[in-house]
Amino acid sequence: MICPFCGATIPDGSEVCRDCGHKLEQPNVEKTEIVAENLSSPDKTSVLFEEPLDKTQIFSEGLEPVGAFLGWLVVIEGPDQWKEFHIPVNMSQLLIGKGDAADIRLNDDSLSRIHVSIRKKDDKFFLTDLDTDTGTKVNGQAVERTELEDGDTIGIGETIIKFKLL
Repeated sequence: MICPFCGATIPDGSEVCRDCGHKLEQPNVEKTEIVAENLSSPDKTSVLFEEPLDKTQIFSEGLEPVGAFLGWLVVIEGPDQWKEFHIPVNMSQLLIGKGDAADIRLNDDSLSRIHVSIRKKDDKFFLTDLDTDTGTKVNGQAVERTELEDGDTIGIGETIIKFKLL
């Protein structure tokens, strides 16, 4: 068992932490089980498993929840290199471009204000170029509309984005 106050490892069934004296709650079978590590680095995260719903939420340091998501879009080349964007579970469409109306706004002047749309339908993802001057490529091939697969690269303007599903 881990003390929720100081993070010390303590024997199961203990009522008080031996290191800090914090009074411990006794385990209850119906409570949420928390699996965490001692967060010594801001890059580390802890994961909360809610039983029996089989849902997972990811928390950053300070235990602020991040919404559930299906995958990521990671900029691997271009002005926003290494920025990542989550694909939310409840998403029906994501608009990507440089304008204020885009859901994912990139700092690439060669993009249209709204350059592409990614739509989810029946657990499949479809990318559509929105009649842009510079076009869109998926895995190096020019496309107007195509189904995206896990690991595909999307080329828009000077930006290349990796599409990654969980």
